[in-house]
Amino acid sequence: MSLSDFIPDGLKAGFAERNIQVGSVIKVYVTDTDPPKEKRLILVGASWDKLHFATVFINTAINPYIFTTQELIDLNYEIAAEGCDFLDYDCFVDCSKLKSRTAEWLQGILNNDPSRLLGTVSENDMKEIRDRIKSASTISKNEKRNFGLSL
Repeated sequence: MSLSDFIPDGLKAGFAERNIQVGSVIKVYVTDTDPPKEKRLILVGASWDKLHFATVFINTAINPYIFTTQELIDLNYEIAAEGCDFLDYDCFVDCSKLKSRTAEWLQGILNNDPSRLLGTVSENDMKEIRDRIKSASTISKNEKRNFGLSL
């Protein structure tokens, strides 16, 4: 049993709803990686109705087999562990692609285990991440616009 087992469902739901916001860092199990695994993701944008969120992955290193050009390498933002409670060491935020996740899916994760909310990215780091996303030719203008990332 974990501590979250003693928290009433109503409180968990309220916690999840309040914390699903741009800048949140959430640990999730994803199947859209090879192999599927636990990953940390950052919510970087939201649809106008807040039913969908754009997310990016935090990686421990830049994989040279995935990021094969200088353009792709430059779309990775190095985020320092210092000042980030959700990191044990410096990592890289992959700003070359967005993955849409539903608010319902994210809330379900936090309802089941509130400890999966790891923290919030600083304003300075969010600005750097958003600037890289906005400049990414690997992400369509329409996709950026859908999540408020085009301006």
